[in-house]
Order: sequence, then C-alpha cells, then structure tokens
Amino acid sequence: MKIDRFQLFNYSSFSDTGPVYLKPGINIIVGENNAGKSAILRSLYQLGDAPHRSPREFRAERLGNSRLELEVSIRGDDIRNTWLKRIGGIFWNIASADLPSAQRLMDEFLSAPSSVLKIQKRGNGVPIVDLPFRWRPASSETTVLFDKDNGKVISRLGNHGPDNSHDLFNHIWNDFVFMFDAQRFGLGRSQFSYPDKLSSKAENLAAVLNRMQGERATLFARLVAHIREIFATIRNLSVRPTQQSDLEVLVWPIEEQLIPDLSIGLNESGTGVAQAIAILTVAMTLDEAVLIIDEISSFLHPAAAKTLLRILQTDYPNHQYIISTHSAEVLSASSPSTVHLIRKSGFESSITSVDLEKLEDLRLVTGQLGISMTDVFAVDRIIWVEGPTEELCFPYIYTQAIGPMPRSTMFVPVIATGDFSKTGTRLELVLEIYDRLSRAAAPLVKSVTFGFDFEELSDRDKDDLLRRSGGGIHLLPRRHFECYLLNPSAIADLLLAHVTDLSLDETRRQIEERLLELGGDKEFKAHKVFNGDLTEPLWLAKVDAAKLIKRVCSEVSGQRFEFAKKVHSLELLKSRMETDTGSADLAELIAYVRELVDGSKDRPAAKPAP
Repeated sequence: MKIDRFQLFNYSSFSDTGPVYLKPGINIIVGENNAGKSAILRSLYQLGDAPHRSPREFRAERLGNSRLELEVSIRGDDIRNTWLKRIGGIFWNIASADLPSAQRLMDEFLSAPSSVLKIQKRGNGVPIVDLPFRWRPASSETTVLFDKDNGKVISRLGNHGPDNSHDLFNHIWNDFVFMFDAQRFGLGRSQFSYPDKLSSKAENLAAVLNRMQGERATLFARLVAHIREIFATIRNLSVRPTQQSDLEVLVWPIEEQLIPDLSIGLNESGTGVAQAIAILTVAMTLDEAVLIIDEISSFLHPAAAKTLLRILQTDYPNHQYIISTHSAEVLSASSPSTVHLIRKSGFESSITSVDLEKLEDLRLVTGQLGISMTDVFAVDRIIWVEGPTEELCFPYIYTQAIGPMPRSTMFVPVIATGDFSKTGTRLELVLEIYDRLSRAAAPLVKSVTFGFDFEELSDRDKDDLLRRSGGGIHLLPRRHFECYLLNPSAIADLLLAHVTDLSLDETRRQIEERLLELGGDKEFKAHKVFNGDLTEPLWLAKVDAAKLIKRVCSEVSGQRFEFAKKVHSLELLKSRMETDTGSADLAELIAYVRELVDGSKDRPAAKPAP
C-alpha cells in the first residue's frame, strides 16, 4: 500500500495543507521544532479531533471537526487477505439486485493489481471510502452481504444490515500502516501468541521475533546482522520465555549465547534499539507497507540513523517511508523521493514541496535545518564522494563484497559543486573542494578521504591532483561510476522491471545493438577508442556511460522509461553484482571502494599540500 496524496483540514496548527503528494521510497518532512511535523504524521496514522485554533476563532463550539482526505494505492490481493484474516461478512449498498453482477464487481476489485481508494476521515469518526467504481448511484440501492466461504469472498442477497465496509478499511490501515516515535516504551516484552505480523503499535514485537527465530532462522540472522551494523555494542539477539509467562527479547553484547546473565533485556537497552528492531521487522516481513517515523534522530544517534536509512533504502525499497526530522544527517543520508518543508508563523503552519536540485530551495532547507560543519561531521571518518549515487552505492558494494562497513565511517556527497568554482578547469574545481573541506574537517574528524570521478582530467592533471592532495584524493579508474553499469543484460533487467510488456531476449538484443551503434558517436566522448567491443577497457574508461544508458533506455522502451542515475543506478548495480560476480571490471570497482574505506582508517585529516 502507498499513500499517493493527502490534504489535512482544521487540525492542530494547520487550517488547510493543500494537496500534498507522496511517492514510493523515502519521503522526508523537515522543519524546525514545533512547526507541525509530528502533527502531520499523527494525522496520517490516526486522525483525532484536534481542531485548528487562532485568535480569529478559538471557541470550541465553533471549531468543527478535523478532516483528512487521502488517496491510497493498494493491491486487490492485499485487501482480500486482510478481509479473510480479520473480519467476517460486510454489508455493502450497491446499485444492482443482480447477484452475479455484484459478485463480478467484487471479484474485479479484489484481483486488481492496484486500485486507488479515496478515503475521508473526520475527527474520531468512521472513514468514508470511495471505491474505483460506483457503489452508490443516485437511484435505488440493494444491500448485499459479502461473506467469507472456504477462502473466498462471496455475495448473498436477502440480508440486511447497516453498511459496515469501514471495518475493512480500518483493518487494512492497521495491517499496512505503522508509526514509530520516541514515545514507545516496553516493546521488549509481550504475551505468548502466534502473530502473523507486527501490530501497528509493535506491542507484540517479542512474539513476532519469537516466531521468526523458530520458523525463519535465516531471516532472524539477517535481522541480527542489520542490528550489528547499526549498533556497534550489540552482537546478538534472542527471545526467551519468562517466569511471568510472557516473552522477552534479549540483547547480547557478545555473539556467543551461553550465559544468560550476560544478556540485557530489550526494555533496558533504550528506546532507539527497540524502535530500530521494530522498523526492520516490518520492512523484512511485509511486501509493501507504509512506515511513518517521527523524528528518527530523537531516538537514534545520527550515525545509527544514517545506517538504518541506508539499509532500508538499499535492501527494502519496496515500502513507503514517511520520515519527519529537523536533523541534517537524516536529510543527507536518505536520497529522498520527496522533501516537504513545514514552516509555522504565529498560529498557522504551512507545508510546501522542496526541489533539492535547485540551489535556492537547498539554501532554504539548510537554513531551516541549521546545518553547520559540526552537523555534517557526525562520524570519525568521512569519505567525500561525487554525489548521492555514490553515497548510496559504494556502501552497498562494500557490504556485499567485503563485509560490514567499519563503525563511524560514512560516505557523504559533495552537493552543489558548482558553488565551489564558477569558472576554471575540472582540476581547479576538485582541488578547491578538497582544500575547503579538508581545512574545515581537520579539527573535527580523524580522517578525511575524497573519491572523485576523473571526468575530463588529463594524465598530467591526475598526477598533479594526487601530489597536491597528499594522497587524500582517490580517482575512480573510469570517467564516472555508471561506466561500471554499462552491461546489456543489467540494462535489460532494469527496463523489464519498469516496462512490463517487453520480452527479455528481444530487449537485451535491442540494447546491445543500440550500444554498438552509438558507442562510437562523438556525443558520448569515446569515439576515438571505440572498436566495436562493448567490453574494451579503454572505451569503458572514457565513455559518457550515464548519458549513453539514458539514451538507450529511452529508445528501446519507446520513450516509456527515462533513466535517472540517482534512482536507477543502484538497481543496475544490484543486477550486475548478482550475475557478474567474477568480472574484472567489477573487481576493479570493488578494489577502488575497498581502498576508499580501508585506506581511510589510517589516514589522518590534514591540510592539502601547497
């Protein structure tokens, strides 16, 4: 399930938010303290009656009800599963007394690959749901009972009762929408039960983990690995029965689970640990859900929050995350699909969409977040890279090919590099970036390393750059990161994931043909070395691969898919690493990332050479 759009009226400090659009992936809501971020998230999770007040109108009897309008996308199969698991019969008023027609409408609804539901909530009242087809025409209506029968939903006429379809949508909301905030306590213990999923408030976390530990040990081991990566002081987890006849989650500072007295109950381990485990449990056990996380930095250290967000984005991208923050670290780590800025003036809050690609909007956000050099350097070792694509992909390469990222080591993108040098060569630009950031970082961190694309640098420029940086700058062996993604099979897999009516073999053939036809064009900057071999190392090192991949994807898909490096490079990388593990060019990329990470352990932050 995904929330596509919402509009909030007469709630807390909002009189009317206007339509707010969300996307799959990570949606960030930023703003200062008390601006209204938490109010937005609370309303999405569970709207209460908290009417907007102002000096113009504050009398309770005149305020009216709070109202929330939503558009959500959901698979029919998810609706069917919730229905069969959670409730019995539903009375629905529809136009036709023809039972087969009623059954046909319901079957289509429950088998649709995706349906858009329009939902309206008023205060604490029941939701009103508009379905993709008209159930309630102005003419006569007939009550139809839709009931469960042997794993199916069937219709029956001649039964009468009040329309209770809202019960179904309340259960759907509880099954697919989760909220996490710093106020959750006591998640480490729960009653014995056999739950099929985590409850929306996570109070059955211990029972869910107990079932996972016993029935899906591999998944439980993966959860433990994630927690180790986020929290350096945690090495294992387990669940045990207690003398009070309930279940308790134990946190272990060592891997061996031999002496119970060496473990600590999750309730004694801090709210952040429990919240991270609960968030990962939802992400790992459901196919598509909405995870609402309020002020993630209020219960997680900045480095832990960034690591958790990276895991969610790279390993569990099928969910929708709605995250509020006033922290710079969260914004820089998330590569968000959308960013919305909340501002408050007097009694009124407003929410606006922000385009971080535009410099003025970026300055507006950083001003609201209060970003300073101290905010940016939240870890011991910083590896500055070209942009958010490398920030997301390089840790993935390291963890998949080498092992867990070293503690307190973080990739950080250099944003808006155009500000550093309006004129001059690529060499001058890179040196200016390196000079400014190295000098600023020296008092704050142990190590600063830079990984840049060589782009248009000559061999002489490269040697000059390495000399003047004192070894602090590492140049990618190829023009840019996408040069390692220029693979017909991986590009075909990407296209098929987004354009479903293409065939694999034909698509792969067309992609290879277009790459061969375009590989020698001047437009892609490697025409002098192209010899018709798509695996030629010299051509792969010089070609403008990002531009070439974008062109080929557009043409082969019939302009139905546009390659965006920030969004799709990770998908290409995953495809390559799953199928070409032994290739020489991937080995070169892995070695480069290893050099960035492992070399940063021993390299002190220092001023660049003159």
